[in-house]
Amino acid sequence: MKSQQQRNLRAIKMLFLQILNYLIKILLISVKFIRSQSQQQKSNQSIDEIDKKAKQLLFSKMAIVIQKYWKGYKIRKAYLQTKIYLKKSQIEQAIIESKSKRNTQKYFIQEEYEQKVKSDCLQREFRSKYEFKSGSTYEGEWIGDKRDGQGIQIWIDGAKYIGQWKNNQACGQGTFYHIDGAIYEGQWENDRANGYGIYRQSNGVVYSGQWKNDYQHGQGQEKWIDNSMYQGEYYQGKKQGQGIYRWPDGSYFEGEWFDNKINGYGVYVWSDGRKYKGIWKDNKMHGYGVYQWSDGRSYHGEYLNDKKHGKGKYFWPDGKVFEGEWYEGKQNGRGKYLMTDGRVKYGQWDKGKRINLEGKFE
Repeated sequence: MKSQQQRNLRAIKMLFLQILNYLIKILLISVKFIRSQSQQQKSNQSIDEIDKKAKQLLFSKMAIVIQKYWKGYKIRKAYLQTKIYLKKSQIEQAIIESKSKRNTQKYFIQEEYEQKVKSDCLQREFRSKYEFKSGSTYEGEWIGDKRDGQGIQIWIDGAKYIGQWKNNQACGQGTFYHIDGAIYEGQWENDRANGYGIYRQSNGVVYSGQWKNDYQHGQGQEKWIDNSMYQGEYYQGKKQGQGIYRWPDGSYFEGEWFDNKINGYGVYVWSDGRKYKGIWKDNKMHGYGVYQWSDGRSYHGEYLNDKKHGKGKYFWPDGKVFEGEWYEGKQNGRGKYLMTDGRVKYGQWDKGKRINLEGKFE
């Protein structure tokens, strides 16, 4: 995942250098052209003065273009980082799910609690270590032939449960130690995590909240070592329902989740002040939404797979408005500019390229 991010950033940097090289070439050509024009006009100005003015003009334009591409580069970088965090969250969730499945398959197995332990005592009593046919051992309290009360069970792979038992099953408050260092501490019922519990993974990720049958289920909070955090609803081990996810750079999303992804209506706020309010599908802007920039620009319209697509309006801070069709993030088809002085300019675009533009009053 990190190598993919590095490749994306290298590609963006190469594009930036190519654009810069292109602008320098334009500068040299422009200087030569201005020199030839000055000789034809026999101007009183010296070539050096013309060169100086030309360079000043072109350098100022270059600075504007460079700032534009640098700003775009930063936005794309932040966007890629956001996607990486969301992907990381899904990977971490898969780890939790796989552990839950391993628990069901390897621990608290049927063979253990069906094995009969000869005892005539019907009162709770402490007994020394007992070994099951599976190789796991139990030391603690019993009632007759059933584990009941406080006890410790250790499996042959080193996994361990310390806590309360009832009628031969883990039930009540207890702690389970996984062989990879992960720890669950909380409430149990029917040999499963049920109720409130805290799950600490060996990589530093911590979940605290409600559980049902070994899955995160209900209200919960999950924190990562990079200080990103999710707080909200879970369903069968996945983020589902209303929730808020905060990233280390200050960005956050608040809204609806489904199947561990952003789905439905929600608000995403970036650390640089950008904001999107609208419909999402599988972590992407998809449907109607409003995208706002910190400098006052905004887009109101349709999105498809994170790109402007369909009908939309683009607003500038000075009051100018573009209204028309979009295709994969670019103006496409017929559209019109609503100017601040009341004029309306109609035009035709083809995948971002303006074919014609005509001005008229309405």
